[in-house]
Amino acid sequence: MATHQPRAQTLRLLLGDQLNPQHSWFAEHDAGVVYVLMEVRQKTDYVLHHAQKILAIFAAMRDLARQLREAGHRVRYVAIDDASNRQSLPGNLAALMAHYGAQRLQYQHPDEWRLDEQLRTWGDEQAFAVEAMGSEHFYTSRTELSDLFQGRPQWLMEHFYRRMRQRHGVLMDDVREPEGGQWNYDHDNRKP
Repeated sequence: MATHQPRAQTLRLLLGDQLNPQHSWFAEHDAGVVYVLMEVRQKTDYVLHHAQKILAIFAAMRDLARQLREAGHRVRYVAIDDASNRQSLPGNLAALMAHYGAQRLQYQHPDEWRLDEQLRTWGDEQAFAVEAMGSEHFYTSRTELSDLFQGRPQWLMEHFYRRMRQRHGVLMDDVREPEGGQWNYDHDNRKP
């Protein structure tokens, strides 16, 4: 006898390189949210990968799915050999959105441009809301560097480095000045 699975308002996609159990998504439990992880040929076949790499990624994905379930979150895991697996992210997402009757899909920005473009383009074509958000595994947002340099006549990484050092307290003293009194020693290291 099949058990009734409550509908969900939101599906949240987790990719194989986004397995951070400390992500803010997991801070609260919401029965209306289903976390989706999937093993798809689209990801395994687009370039030649060593079998051990693929198996390690799948093992890590399965382990995070287990951790999330044990923590009380709803999880849908689509294994590579599931009969319902359409072997592509868009195909599986469309089917899962319909299955759960969800009105919103959220995903973390992929690190890979090809996949980022695919999800953005596909999301733009959907009748339901699709939201991309930060993966929280970088020190900056996607637009921070371009925002910092906007309107500047010269783009110097030095400006970015200083900002990051100040924000994260890297090589800064107690009064928020650079350790040793200088921001860098590049001039001393250059030969005429």
